[in-house]
Amino acid sequence: MRSIEVHEVHIPRRARLLAKTASRMALYAAERFFKRLIKRGVDPEEHVKTIRSASGHYALYIHMPFCHRPLCTFCCFVRYPFHEKRHREYIDALLQEISWLASTAEGAHIETLYIGGGTPSIDVYSLARVIDAVREAFGGKVQVSTEANPRDLTDEAVSVLRSAGVSRLSIGVQALEQKRLLELGRLNNTVEDVYRAVDLVKGKFETVNIDIIWGIRSDTPAVVAREAARALSLPVDQVTFYPLMPAPGLRELEKKRREGPWHPLEHRLYGVILGEALSRGFRPATPWCMDRGSRLIDEYVVDYDKFLALGISGIGRVGSYVYVNTFSLEKYSRLVRERGFPTVIGSMVSTNSDMLYYSFTAAFGLRWPPPRIDLYGLRGYLLASTGSAVLKLLGERRGSNKITQPGSLYLLHSIQRSIYMAVNMLREYGMQVQI
Repeated sequence: MRSIEVHEVHIPRRARLLAKTASRMALYAAERFFKRLIKRGVDPEEHVKTIRSASGHYALYIHMPFCHRPLCTFCCFVRYPFHEKRHREYIDALLQEISWLASTAEGAHIETLYIGGGTPSIDVYSLARVIDAVREAFGGKVQVSTEANPRDLTDEAVSVLRSAGVSRLSIGVQALEQKRLLELGRLNNTVEDVYRAVDLVKGKFETVNIDIIWGIRSDTPAVVAREAARALSLPVDQVTFYPLMPAPGLRELEKKRREGPWHPLEHRLYGVILGEALSRGFRPATPWCMDRGSRLIDEYVVDYDKFLALGISGIGRVGSYVYVNTFSLEKYSRLVRERGFPTVIGSMVSTNSDMLYYSFTAAFGLRWPPPRIDLYGLRGYLLASTGSAVLKLLGERRGSNKITQPGSLYLLHSIQRSIYMAVNMLREYGMQVQI
């Protein structure tokens, strides 16, 4: 095999040490938060009252849970094998929930709609119905981002998505070598599907993103550099490099295999991703998303600290109120029929939890200090000052609110990975007990 030049950015030792400690602290704190949240249930009257109070600019997330068989083994999102009757029933309930939310949260202005899964593109006509329903219910101009499996992207599917007003298409590539797809347990599309799909959508959407997964046990700096170079050479606007983020069940299996979950060369793998991106004119929009200058990214929570959620397993945030929808398909349809909404967990969170969430999402968007940290008074000032001191230690310039240094990016990657691993704990639990 022909060798390639590897562009690797050095991650300083102090950043690696900070990341190792911070990531474990973040995982412990976030899992503790979600375990406590699970126990609280929801007060339906308080939930409706809180949703009714929503006002101002919001993002909206909609979950489409159905996927091609076989289901990917690396994925921790809530998903079910596609079944035509269950899918049809789900879409009917989802349209009803959209109507309920629009009539309840009348003061909320939806600016961005993000549709994830699952595999939203598994039925593009139903997907278009959902997008049209959101626009009709909420009015105004809505930017639409949706995920897609490369095998679903045909001329007809692309035409339907364009007609529905999709502005950002995120293609779940995951790997550009068949061997890596097999190792990830991604068996429902091929590498040939990827290249065909990317060529097909070129120039047809405002933003095209592809996702790549890294951190599997066979990864080395050379392997990841080759994968990153291939991905970044494609005619796309963004490449988002997601680390593996195993839920507790998979983490326990990895522990028995003595594999992780943290890859022993994680800092070097991240260093080559960053190096390959920078060498090709990409810049980090987040520690994971390498961007040519597009507007929308995968992580809508970076730009919106308030977001509503529809569909099974959706997680929303209205002020300091956090809510979670049911993980059960049967319960979802029943609850929407009975009362309009499928929420099973809903609670106000503490000021400290609210501040930490807001601050970490701002930092993940590479901004520090967070723009509105002063709203948290003295504790906000102390957090901002501490964060600034840590970032200065990692080489950030005093007075700049843009995070750019490799050590800082690696630290934020490690923390956010742990937070999302805790969210995956919630998803795993929700699927197991079907709350």
